[in-house]
Amino acid sequence: MIDIPSLTPFMADKRLQRGASLPMMISRQVKAPIQVMVEHVKSSYLVVSLEMKAEARTELLGSTVRVRWESDAAINTIDLEVISEETVWPIKLLAMVPVSVGVEIVAGRKQEPISPGIDIRVPYKVMGARPIEEKGEAVLLKLSPTRLILGTEGYVAKGEFLHLSFTVPSTGQEIVMMAKIVEKTFDDKQTVIELIFTDINEKHHQLIKDYYKKLTSAASS
Repeated sequence: MIDIPSLTPFMADKRLQRGASLPMMISRQVKAPIQVMVEHVKSSYLVVSLEMKAEARTELLGSTVRVRWESDAAINTIDLEVISEETVWPIKLLAMVPVSVGVEIVAGRKQEPISPGIDIRVPYKVMGARPIEEKGEAVLLKLSPTRLILGTEGYVAKGEFLHLSFTVPSTGQEIVMMAKIVEKTFDDKQTVIELIFTDINEKHHQLIKDYYKKLTSAASS
């Protein structure tokens, strides 16, 4: 029997209710997520709307997109195929069907970020910023399987999306991801930001989880 992806497990979630806002990643673009609004949802399809800004002018019919959000107990990921695209200026309507869904239960919510104990540099790019302000470098202060805490002297704002990368010391492998700034504080002359992952390759995500497990094991021994 073929397992057909369904949106039923998510339909009670407030992030999938009519009028809710979701970040949507377009798979073929390395850009900040596009904010879309939920218009209609059933177990077999999702209809969203978005404003006709520069990034919304791209033809999306036939594309695979991803919506991903964090709840109190899980990280939810839905990949969808755009099967219908209609423009009613200045709004674009997209009808999409799920092609895969994923729910990652976060045990003992929440897994507190922990210090890596060594200096890890994190180059980043602020999506949508002016060229003179878009690139910077941060220091990884803490990490968990869903969050990063960075220190930077660059200017960043809460709500912005960063495209960033860093190397896992234990493997030497580079991790690349998109993340959203959800908290911003100041410590001496340094800006401290907390980010949640919005788009990351499964292999890279597993590297972070393995590294976090190694750090927590070392801290408890």
